[in-house]
Amino acid sequence: MYTDLQYRKMFRAIKNGMEVNDLCDLLSLKELEIYGLVEALNIRGYDISISEINDKKIICKKNIVRTTKHIKPEVEDLNHIKICVVSDTHLCTNIQQLGLLNEVYKEAYNRKIKTFLHCGDLLDGDFTKIRPDQNYQLFRRGFDEQTMYAVEMYPYIEGARTFFIEGSHDQTHVKNGGATPGLWISKLRDDMIYLGTPEAVIELGNVKIKMQHPGGGCARSLSYKPQIAIDEMDSNDKPNIFLQGHFHKSYGGVYRNVHFWLVPSFMNQSGFMKLNNLKSIVGAYFMDIYADKKGHIEYIDVDPFIYDKNDIDEYDYKHVKALKLTN
Repeated sequence: MYTDLQYRKMFRAIKNGMEVNDLCDLLSLKELEIYGLVEALNIRGYDISISEINDKKIICKKNIVRTTKHIKPEVEDLNHIKICVVSDTHLCTNIQQLGLLNEVYKEAYNRKIKTFLHCGDLLDGDFTKIRPDQNYQLFRRGFDEQTMYAVEMYPYIEGARTFFIEGSHDQTHVKNGGATPGLWISKLRDDMIYLGTPEAVIELGNVKIKMQHPGGGCARSLSYKPQIAIDEMDSNDKPNIFLQGHFHKSYGGVYRNVHFWLVPSFMNQSGFMKLNNLKSIVGAYFMDIYADKKGHIEYIDVDPFIYDKNDIDEYDYKHVKALKLTN
């Protein structure tokens, strides 16, 4: 007659001590139908009875008491995944912070991390048609110069791989000339794997991780944008971890059983951001993920590696050197 979900909703609607007549009105059922409903709920493991008190028929309801609980397994019995998460490097703008990105890759090397995730805007792109002032902020211009700068200068660690998506700045080269930077960078650098734009899903040890580079501005409530995105996800297709670039912020939480983070940048505060009172948080995340065989996360240790204003190098683009680490 009813689905399991409907039965659960009915059980929650019933209040202990409620009169049967009131329940009839609440559920739009006849008294005989209420008796049938109580019997059906009890068959499904609920505990409900009807007693007569002072000539009134009263519902007696007991909540289900769980006799078992989820016991987390020992860490050594789980799959351990170590990753470093970065975003918004905006290479080729004179406010890039490639030197600090190199420091993060060195730290990851020391931690024996071999997997890096980049959440978009690897390049600063070419917005000069709609933002003429950008031309004065670039020290490499056009598709060829910016793509080759990334190929030559993006940090390299022997045996490590950087999985990346494109953001709106990268995509300006597609809009201006039909050329995809991510595709060509991945062709010229075996350690850099292009996954698409503006989002992609990667599975590491059965842990599903979704990277996204959305549009729009950052909300005052940092949880708002990732929660809106997670609300749009189908229940059967949610990732275990959700990472958003673009906003240049550092924030994380859990929503609908999805662990989410806004990922910082490697770019100093731009003139546009100053005018709009927007900070550009610079840094990365080191993540130790412990998951079961199905990819369900049992433990997660996130170490935000955040830089402050004193760490910013205003002349990074003039003297930074390429990082190449071999075993």
